Amino acid sequence: MQGVTDARFRRQHFLQQGGVDCYYTPFLRWERNGVRPKDRRDVLPTANQGVPVVPQVIAANRDEFCRLCDFLQKMGWTSIDLNMGCPFPMQTGHGRGAGILQHPERVESLLQEMTVRREVSFSIKMRLGQQSPDEAFALIPMLNEAPLHHVTLHPRLGIQQYSGTPDRDSFARFYALLQHPLVYNGDIVAVNQVYRLGKDFPDLEGVMIGRALVEHPDLARVIKSR
Repeated sequence: MQGVTDARFRRQHFLQQGGVDCYYTPFLRWERNGVRPKDRRDVLPTANQGVPVVPQVIAANRDEFCRLCDFLQKMGWTSIDLNMGCPFPMQTGHGRGAGILQHPERVESLLQEMTVRREVSFSIKMRLGQQSPDEAFALIPMLNEAPLHHVTLHPRLGIQQYSGTPDRDSFARFYALLQHPLVYNGDIVAVNQVYRLGKDFPDLEGVMIGRALVEHPDLARVIKSR
């Protein structure tokens, strides 16, 4: 979460609460010919030492994606998560986050870059689309061909932001078609929700928790302990 789950938060949560297998940084973006200084500091390996962390990037095109990957790889990172789910208009309006889902040719170019960087383990966090779930389903063939560690799906549209109810039917369809491990994200606030997901989707790789972990720091630990 931008401005909240920085390196200090991640370290303190890991040491005091635990229960999280992997933390993802707020997304890095390329602007004004570089990465913002505070974002640079947040992904320094020394600032994240001993904490299971994967840096996340957001990009509108292959050039931005390459610059961000180069930046992280020079620091020594070998895992990178691509954000194709951010719903905020400031990003979607520039074709980043969920906004890129309307442009399959751009998504394909980013996936092609991943095939070149075999030394990096890539994952993707995405939504069902910006305007329609058809956008996500149109991408499944190319996602299945890409060298992805896993995909995280938030079953809402970008235009919904965080309103409305997650589309579990579309998630189930995506789950059936995707050939990579799938992680669920969206409105996880209680332990029983996780067990219900596990029952409904027995091959689910895991769940990603965002806002609820800030409100209830012990949630992941409680889930793990039951």
